[in-house]
Amino acid sequence: MTSRPLSSVPLIVYSNLDPEARFGLPTGHGTTPSSLACFLLTTILGAAAYGIAYGFRSEEWGAIAWTYMTGFGRIPIPIILLSIWSLVFLGLKLLKIRAQRAALHIAFVPEDPAFVLTESTADAVIDAIDRASDDPSRFIFLARCRAVLRMMRNLGRVSDVDDILASRGDQDESSMDSGYTILRGFIWAIPVLGFIGTVVGLTLAMKRFGDTMKAAGKDVAEITDKLKTVLEGLDTAFITTAEALIAVLFIYLLQTMVRRADEQLFDDIRSACSNAIVARVRISKREV
Repeated sequence: MTSRPLSSVPLIVYSNLDPEARFGLPTGHGTTPSSLACFLLTTILGAAAYGIAYGFRSEEWGAIAWTYMTGFGRIPIPIILLSIWSLVFLGLKLLKIRAQRAALHIAFVPEDPAFVLTESTADAVIDAIDRASDDPSRFIFLARCRAVLRMMRNLGRVSDVDDILASRGDQDESSMDSGYTILRGFIWAIPVLGFIGTVVGLTLAMKRFGDTMKAAGKDVAEITDKLKTVLEGLDTAFITTAEALIAVLFIYLLQTMVRRADEQLFDDIRSACSNAIVARVRISKREV
């Protein structure tokens, strides 16, 4: 990892790195996107997708797209909107992970091998962190280091520093994991919507089949003609389920990759905190 020297000008500006802050959207904590930002972007992208499909519905491909997006009992509409929300969430999360990684390249502890981090030198390191970013509290790595350095005077052993860093790390990772709660709910809800489409489609098909048999009597030709309406119910049953399962499979695979990147970031932050602070700490108080 290459470190960059500190200067009087902040090396990293949160509003230039974070995707939500860059566009003036509400910002979430750490690598978790704001629910309001996700909602706003989902609304915009959903409106754009349906607007394009509506505008080209006179074309053959547009008519097919419009049917698959709005037909079949309107069940594809919530499936598509929840899928867009999930993709927006994961896309923003990837960009926020990238933004958080920028802080790992900041060298706020002097590289002089003789430098020792003690209660008296901790304030200087805190000042270096504050100069490195316009808002250090927004960066997980910098915020964690600042919190520990501010407690240096209250620590009696070097191992206490490591314990506090580990505790903060566990809290941050717990917060990261809870950020996936809504996405996990959508991953559960999307296939359920597909199965609801199956129930609705089969129910509709059976009802139409019964109505057809009553109306047609023994006229085979008429029965054959009216059975086409029964197939429309079966279309609703199978197509909505297929749309939901394909969408949730893609979202789940993407979530797995994004979560891995999230976990790797927190592993790297733990390692960076250990190298920057724990390895340089010297407690002047007598260890007990």
